[in-house]
Amino acid sequence: MSANTPERGETHNAVHGGARDSTVVQARNVEFHQHVGGRDPAVPPMQVPPPPPDFVNHEATIEWIRGLMDPDAPPRVVVCQGPLGIGKTSLLHQVAYATSAYFTGGQLTYEYERGGREDSDAALAQFLRSLGGASEALPSDPRDWPGAYRTHTRGRRLLVVVEGAWEPAQIRALIPSGPGSLVLASGDGPDLGELTIAARARLRDLEPLDAPAARTLLQRLVDFDLTDEDPEAVDHLLAVCAGLPLALVLVGARLGRGGPGGARELAARVRGPGGTLRAVGDERSNLDVIFQSAYAELSDGTAALYRTLGTWPGATFDRSVALAVGDDARLDELLAANLVETDEHGALRFRHALIRTHARDRAEAEDGAEARGERLRRMLDAAMVVLGFAERLVRGERLRVVDLDALLEGAEDPFGGDRAAASRWLSRERPTLMAVVLGCLDLRMYEHTWRFAELASALYLGERHVHDWVATGTAGADAARMAGDAAAEARLSSLVSRPLRDLGRDEEARARITRAVELVEDVDDELLRGSVWEFHGRYLEGVDPDAAVAAFDRSLRHNRASDDPRSVRGAALALLFRGGALISAGRPEEAAADVETALSDLLALPEGPDHRMAARARVMLGRAHAEAGRDRAAVTALNDALEGFGEYRRRSGEDLGYYEAEAHHRLAEVLGSLGAVGDRRRHLESARELYARVGSPRAKEVTGLLEQEFPEG
Repeated sequence: MSANTPERGETHNAVHGGARDSTVVQARNVEFHQHVGGRDPAVPPMQVPPPPPDFVNHEATIEWIRGLMDPDAPPRVVVCQGPLGIGKTSLLHQVAYATSAYFTGGQLTYEYERGGREDSDAALAQFLRSLGGASEALPSDPRDWPGAYRTHTRGRRLLVVVEGAWEPAQIRALIPSGPGSLVLASGDGPDLGELTIAARARLRDLEPLDAPAARTLLQRLVDFDLTDEDPEAVDHLLAVCAGLPLALVLVGARLGRGGPGGARELAARVRGPGGTLRAVGDERSNLDVIFQSAYAELSDGTAALYRTLGTWPGATFDRSVALAVGDDARLDELLAANLVETDEHGALRFRHALIRTHARDRAEAEDGAEARGERLRRMLDAAMVVLGFAERLVRGERLRVVDLDALLEGAEDPFGGDRAAASRWLSRERPTLMAVVLGCLDLRMYEHTWRFAELASALYLGERHVHDWVATGTAGADAARMAGDAAAEARLSSLVSRPLRDLGRDEEARARITRAVELVEDVDDELLRGSVWEFHGRYLEGVDPDAAVAAFDRSLRHNRASDDPRSVRGAALALLFRGGALISAGRPEEAAADVETALSDLLALPEGPDHRMAARARVMLGRAHAEAGRDRAAVTALNDALEGFGEYRRRSGEDLGYYEAEAHHRLAEVLGSLGAVGDRRRHLESARELYARVGSPRAKEVTGLLEQEFPEG
């Protein structure tokens, strides 16, 4: 213990305020608050700089901070987090500017050296001087400064702005003691989460500017009207900046120097071989230089992980993907450095698209092509295992070309057998799945392309998303052809014929299903043959219903010739869809018989009832009854189908929006013939909403019906 530090309970003298005599004698400890040659303590310090005049957005965060202000509450700590360039400094300055009248004790600010490990002594010394103490009046032992700071601030309502802190202790030491005080800190590298426990801090993640705010900021940064610039060039520059204020400031500076008409040239530079990051700014101040400062702080192993993750095709990735090429400690370092973040579902992503660009650029500059390819394969293999578990949970034991048993051998199910969780994960992964499939194709990783494409169909078979399905399905089929895998190409070509038909791309659908039929004849797999002929029949139904019936007959024969247990379900589906073809061929009575048999078989499968397909069978049965003139029976079947879809969704968590939409659509048709106008409208509206949600072009068709029949809206 310091000789100047009193024992607990020991009394000591103190002199506060000015003294007539400069000599003060006391027996033991001195707590010295005399104003000797320092600033006037009667004038509150106002150290925080004003915000930039072009500040935009973050209104919600500012209002949230205002809501935390309470003149009678103990001091609060708020940490605003985000990557470099997200606008933390501007936000902190804006809050100080907007709340200056509230903080009657003044505003203090300190900026630690970025990435440094300095302690809080310099900040405390500066604050004590700012509060009225001269340098020579500070306690001689720095260990006494925190106590002196708390004493000085006890009667003040202060705002303390801290930037660049790396350690929680650098902020804790600067918390004033005055009621109603607030510490606003920013974090763009360190993990300051410990403050939520040690100081009851509140954390706030800052997001990029939305599109209108980004455009507003860019306009404020230049002296000419952006609407007079090339619209495509301006849109491209805004897209590149992706809402990052620092990027917009650098772009604005370049545009300002170039003057009117410069947007097209700058957009060309951004697209050019020099790279996006170097083009946004100048040689001394550009995004590459700025992000490099954060990158330089990483340990060697973490920097390698950062670069590797930059080569991942999708915007998000599972933790298993990162751990395939790194470890927990290195991943945690990236998270602590605010370069990578976790979303509310546990998925990981770079804090900003431009950080991801920097990571990818570093990988290309520092790692050889062979090393990049090997690490990417490890990440893809890890991701495929997670996708494989999700696909099996959602689809069960169904036909697939990918050997799931081999893929998943020895791996732990990340969903714990929870089918609903797997279904939700697939829905969230929709953009990543497409990015991975197309990215693998671009890299000529054909085996990975078709395997991801087939497993991703678990999402599309339930939720459709026809545009995504076409993109991944055609990529997968083409990759299988390049890999020389006839079974995979036949499977994916037959699958993708469905969304191609939905989009009205009939010639492409015909070419794909014809190719699948040709290929499957040389594949020794009766189950796959039955599936391909089923899809062939579904294509033919809208072209030649009688030929479709014959195709479903062929599918039925292949399924019945197979000794695979899954063929029982395949035969039931062939019957079900043959019923649809019979309806189209004008034979509704035969159709109803087929569908009723298929419905019974689907509910009595060896592996258990298939309630999802049973609900779809009831839709088909409703169609058959309607075509046979049994409207009441059709209404009953279609209502049963909707009830079945709802029950299935509640139990499984899987969204069957397209098929529910189809049931509503069919029911609306029957209700119209019965004269139930109000009910028809209600079901058409439900169909339109569901079709639109899954991106089906049929939403436009139903919208046209509603506008025609109910023009009043």
